[in-house]
Amino acid sequence: MSIPTGFRSMTPGINEAHRLAEQWGRQTAVAKERALLAFNKAAKLIGVSAQGRELINMICSFTRECDWNGDSRPLAWPDNQRLMDQTGLSPAALKRNLRALAEAGLISFKDSPNGRRVGRRDSHTGKIDLERSYGLDLSPLGIRTPQLEQIADEERRRVEHTRSLAQQFTCHRKMLTSILEAATENKMPGPWRSCAVELAELATSRRGRCDTARLQSLCDRIATVLERAQTAYAAAVDKFRDRSIANTSSTQQRTAPEESSFDIIMSPLGHASGPHIQNTTEKKIYDLYREERRAANAAQLTLIDAGAAGEEGFGEKPEGEVLPTQDRSIIAKPIDLATIKLLCPDFWQWIYAKSGVPTWDDVIAAAAGVVSAGLQIPQSTWKSAVRLLGRERAAVAVAIIFEKHAEGIITSPGAYLNGMVTKAENGNLHLPASLFHWRTPRKGRGTPMKTMD
Repeated sequence: MSIPTGFRSMTPGINEAHRLAEQWGRQTAVAKERALLAFNKAAKLIGVSAQGRELINMICSFTRECDWNGDSRPLAWPDNQRLMDQTGLSPAALKRNLRALAEAGLISFKDSPNGRRVGRRDSHTGKIDLERSYGLDLSPLGIRTPQLEQIADEERRRVEHTRSLAQQFTCHRKMLTSILEAATENKMPGPWRSCAVELAELATSRRGRCDTARLQSLCDRIATVLERAQTAYAAAVDKFRDRSIANTSSTQQRTAPEESSFDIIMSPLGHASGPHIQNTTEKKIYDLYREERRAANAAQLTLIDAGAAGEEGFGEKPEGEVLPTQDRSIIAKPIDLATIKLLCPDFWQWIYAKSGVPTWDDVIAAAAGVVSAGLQIPQSTWKSAVRLLGRERAAVAVAIIFEKHAEGIITSPGAYLNGMVTKAENGNLHLPASLFHWRTPRKGRGTPMKTMD
């Protein structure tokens, strides 16, 4: 049994840490942040425990930036009690972890004659007086920083390569499954059974964690199976189409190409063979109120004596072969509820479905309610229309826009109402003429206007 000498026992690992510490200088010095970052990335890879990582970060916190340049040395002298208070380690655990860090070549012990940790700094420069300072030397960590960075970088590349292999295996598996399903469903000749057996075997081997080498082997094997299946599938499709073309040519001369039965089966149409994931949302052409407005599906009748009038109020002669001459007394009359019912049937039907027999208050309330929600008209534009036209005439303007938007004549109701407001400011808006004008059959507009019963 050896007699205790009071000195720390020397081991090959501790001796190597001392040797690394002696190499510290201007050529090997690194910044504190770089050393800590490299250590934290590679600590788990070199076998440092969580307590050891916490201890290294704690010891580094006692050093300054100037200690990590070539003229000084990253030396810290916290006593064991302070380290135990801040890390929560017991005395035995602290000593065990310090020795493990030294054995790993990350710290070196610079012991004083009496075994105490003590340090001195220059009061002007803040540099450590290395001749009178003793404690935990982090120079080995600085020396090994490039090595730790290389270890962390290799691990990062390995993880990325493993992830890439996993994604490649998944893509090949899905493609192979799709080919086998299509070939089996269409009863195409080929080695589908053997490919399916190999696919099931590879899928079973892929379950759970796989190292990079095993995953690379699985990817190579499934790529081989996929290539064989694709070659057989392409040959089967060519034979099928050649036979279909030959049969078609022998029966009759086609003037336009038609889809074969195979093409019809393979076309991704409908829910049966379409994509199972809907990754886009179709935009609604009309607003949310269109279905409610069309609920009654009321029939419309032809408006008799409905001529044409321009937006500026200038009358236009109606087409004699379609409708008789418009009665000018209709335009001279003020706009009333009967006129709105006759010329804006969709808008009227929507109000009728909500409130029964509408009044002017119902018409105004409906116009104000549909402005923002249905027609996407800004509230500021609606308020300007109310201010310039009055509540009733503004509601009539919205009713006209409502009808034109439902027919697809205008696509921007807000801009259209804003234009009507601008004309009202200039004194050029003739609302009755506008109301009768849009129901006049124009050249290329199709059939005459129809109204409700």
